[in-house]
Amino acid sequence: MSKLPTSTISPTAPALASRGKILMMAGVAGAVITNIYSTQPILPLIASDLRVGLTQVDLVAGAALLGFSTGLALLLPLGDRFDRRKLVLGQIVLAFVFAAAAAFAPGIWALIAASFALGIVSCVPQQLVPFAAVMSLPAERGRAVGTVVSGIMVGALLGRTISGMIGTAYGWRAVYGAEAAFMIPVWIGAATLLPPGVPTTNLTYGRLLASLWPLARNHRPIRESMMIQALLWACFNAFWVNLASLLANGPWHLNSAWAGSFGIIGAAGALAASVGGRATDKLGPRNIIGVSIGVVTLAYMLLAGAESSLALLIIGVIVLDIGVQSGLVSNQTRAFAVDPTAQGRINSLYMTATFFGGAVGVTISGWLMTRYGWMGVVVFGVALGLLASTLHWLGARRRS
Repeated sequence: MSKLPTSTISPTAPALASRGKILMMAGVAGAVITNIYSTQPILPLIASDLRVGLTQVDLVAGAALLGFSTGLALLLPLGDRFDRRKLVLGQIVLAFVFAAAAAFAPGIWALIAASFALGIVSCVPQQLVPFAAVMSLPAERGRAVGTVVSGIMVGALLGRTISGMIGTAYGWRAVYGAEAAFMIPVWIGAATLLPPGVPTTNLTYGRLLASLWPLARNHRPIRESMMIQALLWACFNAFWVNLASLLANGPWHLNSAWAGSFGIIGAAGALAASVGGRATDKLGPRNIIGVSIGVVTLAYMLLAGAESSLALLIIGVIVLDIGVQSGLVSNQTRAFAVDPTAQGRINSLYMTATFFGGAVGVTISGWLMTRYGWMGVVVFGVALGLLASTLHWLGARRRS
């Protein structure tokens, strides 16, 4: 097995973070991630105002996710080389700029471009996840990662709720304006509370990026975590990006505020990330990954009845979020365990794959929704769950 470049700094171990500090990181992470997901409930409003179709307006949400995955690939490795605190503060400033640009976008393609740029710099939450991992004892790493991931998911889901309300009352441009304004207190909070990061390598940026491929090539746990979570994240986003259209065009004819309100329901499931982190510490990540895949597949089977039953829709939302968030933490914890000195690069690989899967899920499911309706999205979700289950089973056989 070939080795990674060895220009690492002899670890000056960072101080262990208190529980309060970890919770603070979770709050900052949740606040910034709203930049990515607040678009989804207001897609019908954008389509109506800019006079474009569902397939085209879904590209706004897809561009945000694709931009996010690009930022994960290009910016996250810098966390191993530079002070993560400075990286976080710089990205929040740029998030303010691009959110304001989206608010004043003159047309759909300008909005897609602004959404892509906003996605790139909104990878701040995933700068904070390895921060929490390296500042925790190994026996508590799953819990710390789970806490920050819970903050991310609660922010993503409640961001949908708030954006749906703002969009219905004041229009979709006000949502982006509110996001820009929100970045000001977030920057102040991060600047005040985040500790300095501790670099773990002297590698140049080029060599940092070059070291990503050997990491993925040489470590099967990283590869398997990347592929499985990409499929689960595609399931997650295929549901959420089409929810507003389902509610607006289905039998209920509900507006964007209603679509956003489902974020409150989903937030209950998102708290499973913290529970999943503790379960991962006790039972091992592979066991929790297998359970998570089964839960996500079950959720889509329940959602098959969402066109006729609000009860099944609500239950499906909770079950889906429980499965996806538990899988996110357990896959991430498994990948982090490979190399403590390469947490930023491992997270870059893992989250780039995850959000690339999300972008693909958004794009394909939008086309399926247009052509085949809600059942097309449901079949897509079940197929992704079965594929993830197959990969997990094959991984277990190779391990044996």
